[in-house]
Amino acid sequence: MTAKKDRDYGKGAIEFAQQYINGLSMAEALPVLQALNRGELHDRSDKRIKRCEFCEHLWRDDSLRNTKRTCSNECKTGVKTLQRRQQRADDALLNPKPRKHTLMDDYIWWLEYPFWIHEYSMIKIGWKFERPSGVALMDYVETSRERMCEGNRKKPKRHVNYHGDDRDLF
Repeated sequence: MTAKKDRDYGKGAIEFAQQYINGLSMAEALPVLQALNRGELHDRSDKRIKRCEFCEHLWRDDSLRNTKRTCSNECKTGVKTLQRRQQRADDALLNPKPRKHTLMDDYIWWLEYPFWIHEYSMIKIGWKFERPSGVALMDYVETSRERMCEGNRKKPKRHVNYHGDDRDLF
């Protein structure tokens, strides 16, 4: 969102400024607009000249009872939007929505020995990380570990001579 000073002029502020800069060039109109924004050109006793609550530029209130607070409908919408945003922020701060309990809330991971509070949660979530192994898989893993030596390399084949002589059979 832009700062108040950077907001564009509302329609009412443009109409009010046009009476001061009608017929002037851009170079001539710029100092006049700056003086108008500082409040140096208008009659200060005129109660109908106000600053818009949204864009903060001067404008003339043309309502019957002089009760408007913004120079145009766009600025009024902007003020209402800011008010709703503030109300939502205040409501969220004062009445936070309770967070829904998840199964992972039952896992206490920050202690030295992590554990599950409820077995149901452990079973529903734990299977994704620790799948049970069958007997056949465990046998396969054990035999493959026996075949490997350090460095995850296969053990060299040993030739056992059962004949007692030194001849090579292979």
